[in-house]
Amino acid sequence: MVSPDLAQVVARICARVAPEAIARVVVLSSGVRVDIATGPDERRRWISGHQVLRELRLVGWRVQPHPDQLLVGRWSSVNLAHRVQTLTAGVQAMQEVIFTAEAVLAAVQRHYRAHHDAGPAEALAAAGAEVSAWYQRWPVRLAELEGFDREADRHVTQLLLARSQELERQVLPLCVLHRQVVDYSVAALGDLLPNWDGPVDVRARLLQRVGEHFAGFLPTPSGPAAMGES
Repeated sequence: MVSPDLAQVVARICARVAPEAIARVVVLSSGVRVDIATGPDERRRWISGHQVLRELRLVGWRVQPHPDQLLVGRWSSVNLAHRVQTLTAGVQAMQEVIFTAEAVLAAVQRHYRAHHDAGPAEALAAAGAEVSAWYQRWPVRLAELEGFDREADRHVTQLLLARSQELERQVLPLCVLHRQVVDYSVAALGDLLPNWDGPVDVRARLLQRVGEHFAGFLPTPSGPAAMGES
């Protein structure tokens, strides 16, 4: 019988990824089965199932999709390799703090244009929450796996699991740092916006402040890379 720990972790992931769905996790001899129900809305059920499938595969498990259910089994070398690639891309992207500062500025401008009557304070708060959420993804994912025994018999799988956990140890402090960059950028923009001389001027001043404040926090940047939907 598979340890109930697998069922518990899968249930945590389902609750986060598809909170509107009813996901029942059943322990099987070869893994677990996830039954997904969202009522009569077939499109919503398909979307929820696809989102859960994507997240479970990102952990590294072999997941077989079936109508209304997913079968979660042992480790998949293909899916673990994808996890390693995704973590590597995230670590590389977070070598550059300027990317985050620019993202905050762009989000502030977008929110302010969309809700001009709300004022700059509301735009700053909304932008900060939006960009900070990017850097909550991996900490939440890793918290869901806390205490779960990630071991394997095959040597290749062992290497991939070890590499994944090595990258996870790198990504966590980087996420903390970039949330600090978000907070600092929001505060700096709060000072700069009342004296706005134009977007270029604000951008230049923001990046100068961020660059000076966080100088030495990171190694030489390897070039910005978008984290996308990972």
